[in-house]
Amino acid sequence: MGLHFDLIFFAKKDLKIFLRDLSGWGIFIAYELTFILFTSGHISRPFDVVCYYALNIILFYFNALVLFPFGIRSKAPSIIVIPILVIIEMVIYLIIKYCLDYLMSIPADGFPEELSYIKLMLVPNIYRGIYFIGFSALYWSILRTSAFRNRAFDSETKRLSIEKENAELERNLAEAMNAYLQQQINPHLLFNTLTFIHNTYYKHSKAASQCVMLLVDIMRFTLDDVDINGRTQLSKELAQIENFIEINQLRFDHELQIDFQLRGDTETPVIIPLVLLTLTENIFKHGYLRKKDGHAKLHISVNERNELTFSSWNLKKHQPENKRIKSLGIKNVIKRLEHSYKHQYDLRMVDGNESFAVELKM
Repeated sequence: MGLHFDLIFFAKKDLKIFLRDLSGWGIFIAYELTFILFTSGHISRPFDVVCYYALNIILFYFNALVLFPFGIRSKAPSIIVIPILVIIEMVIYLIIKYCLDYLMSIPADGFPEELSYIKLMLVPNIYRGIYFIGFSALYWSILRTSAFRNRAFDSETKRLSIEKENAELERNLAEAMNAYLQQQINPHLLFNTLTFIHNTYYKHSKAASQCVMLLVDIMRFTLDDVDINGRTQLSKELAQIENFIEINQLRFDHELQIDFQLRGDTETPVIIPLVLLTLTENIFKHGYLRKKDGHAKLHISVNERNELTFSSWNLKKHQPENKRIKSLGIKNVIKRLEHSYKHQYDLRMVDGNESFAVELKM
């Protein structure tokens, strides 16, 4: 793992782990001071204790978080690099330790033979350094093992997440294929039948026959008028919206009040089909369009930056409070927009007590 990883791992330890380390050092220091007190009958001054243990703790964490990680990630063999670094570290530790001894533990009349003192304390100081370096190596091993476990856990979690996503994709593909197969009832048979109805009843009801032909146009559009990328010209979608409006006007004897406006270049852009048509259908399905002073509004525009805006507003039909309508059409529209225009569209709906408004920008 490199030095960078070990430092980040230590930096991200939460308060619980920090308190655990702090408690561990507290227990360890209390144990050693108690042992010294019972064996020698006295302990050093509090300031001296703080300085000495600060040095030992710095040695402990420096060895675990800096020296060993650096030695492991070194290009040279770690079995050679680490012992050399430990020896250098030990020499520096001994120098600092002797400086502290000299500054804090020297008697008032000084050491008559400083060289003898150095020889006297050499073995205990080396033992003390090795003692903390050994525990530090164990601590580093625990950190490293824990880091490997965390990485293995994260990798397994990601793997399971990817498998879940793949399973969902396969399920969605199966659902889409099933829906596609369900729609493979020969459309030509349906079109020919509708054309027969139109030709047969044209003399009896021109309005009904016209509705049939408009419906044929819409159905042909839903099945045929898309390119290899699943897109269609905006103008073709708008033509079907006009057909849909005309069908509903014929149904209700042209009593529906709707303000339909188109602005901008509607020939050049291409879009995924049926999005605008579905939002338009929602107006007629749930809207009250016979109020003369409450015209429904349907405005579609394309600006010079090729941004399309679909804006609609309509009064709502009065329905029983216990009647719940689940607009699957709008839910599917949102899914398709998210798939084809992720981060490139903005759909807003305002569902008021009396009215409903939609604004789509993409």
